[in-house]
Amino acid sequence: MSAKDRAARDRAAGQLFAAESIQTFGRAVADVLAERDGRDVGRLARRRLLKGSFDVSHARGGSPLAPRLSYGRHRGPARMGSRQAAVVIVVYPHRQTGRLCVTLTRRPKALSHHGGQVCLPGGQIESGESSLQAALREYHEELGLPAEVIEVVGCLSPIYVFASDNLVETQIVTAQSPTADWRPDPIEVDEVIEMPVDCLLHLGESDAPRSAPHCTLIDQKKQRIGKTQGTGEVFQYSFGHRAIEFDDCQGRRRDVWGATAMLLGEFADIVSRAAAQSMRGGGRAMTADAKTKS
Repeated sequence: MSAKDRAARDRAAGQLFAAESIQTFGRAVADVLAERDGRDVGRLARRRLLKGSFDVSHARGGSPLAPRLSYGRHRGPARMGSRQAAVVIVVYPHRQTGRLCVTLTRRPKALSHHGGQVCLPGGQIESGESSLQAALREYHEELGLPAEVIEVVGCLSPIYVFASDNLVETQIVTAQSPTADWRPDPIEVDEVIEMPVDCLLHLGESDAPRSAPHCTLIDQKKQRIGKTQGTGEVFQYSFGHRAIEFDDCQGRRRDVWGATAMLLGEFADIVSRAAAQSMRGGGRAMTADAKTKS
């Protein structure tokens, strides 16, 4: 994309990401998802990164944001009998700024799985629940407030998380702004983080304008302790991974990695496509919005 086209896309995105455009945003993203899933039978999502674009299968772990570990982590297929889980991307106008944002949570470090990591609200799908019902129930339980859903927009590609043996579905919904302060469950949530949607527009772009919200890809290393099978001998290992570094709605520097970064990376691509379609004026969402106003 040329600098001129990118500037035009950013202007269109400014309108698309405004608080009063929440319904238009939902329709634009739904159009991109419908087009992608209709064209790509294998649910392949196009991912933008610093060195260009290429197709990856998130269900099979081809994402460059996947941690660089041995075969099995974020790679498929999922184990037979693996647990079924669901998370949710809730897009809503931030109460103070009006910017469209997404709710993330930071898990307590004491948790056995993914302790201390930033993640999307969600959890296990219980008997009789759909993935959407499970994700919204977990959202309410973790944050203390229900999501006042405007529209169910669609789903991202499924992803298998080896460390917790979860096959995860990701729902996308638009919602009204929260009417009260968060009341997070202290057992599951250390902190509630609100991520501006507009920062995802320039994820992976080495020539992003200086005025763009901070959101970039960084390389990190992690140290972990494991046990050998049989003897139970304790050992230490390290691995590298890419992470998304961004400023939250309060201007605080954050980073997210692993499965959540992979999902946000896919969502970033969808958001960019929705903005590009709005720029061209060819999306059904913008056409419908214009008819409503007339």
